Amino acid sequence: TMNGMWGYKITDQNYKSAQTLVRYLAGAAGRGANLLLNIGPQPDGALPAAALERLDSMGRWLRANGETIYGTQAGPVSPRSWGVTTRRGDKIYVHILDWPDEELFVPVRDERIRRAVRFADKRAVAFSQDKAGVTLRLGEKPAGADCLVELTVGQ
Repeated sequence: TMNGMWGYKITDQNYKSAQTLVRYLAGAAGRGANLLLNIGPQPDGALPAAALERLDSMGRWLRANGETIYGTQAGPVSPRSWGVTTRRGDKIYVHILDWPDEELFVPVRDERIRRAVRFADKRAVAFSQDKAGVTLRLGEKPAGADCLVELTVGQ
């Protein structure tokens, strides 16, 4: 639910933040699932302003980052406390949802990482890889609803 109810209730104004809803969306994609987001109309049939604000924010996020969600499948790393991965072709998208450090170990096995970049600006991310996986050196603590790193895999 976008707030605490499956239907409209005038006293329920406890709407989840857009950041939380984006994290739900990325979490669902990283689990190979879809997100059903419930929005209850008001008695006059209009959608609540708070719900429309959240949808607008999610839409802006998807316009910038939809490639990491639409048409993807769950990535090669099962969901972790720090986030999830999604995949399309030779791209693995690392969705860092909650991580307090500048480095992150991602147990991508049996894949050679050729390139790592921040999805937003394609700036290179330093990394090292061994049999156990890849360590991303982010250079700063991840911020925002979803810090995205794009890994290109292949020979």
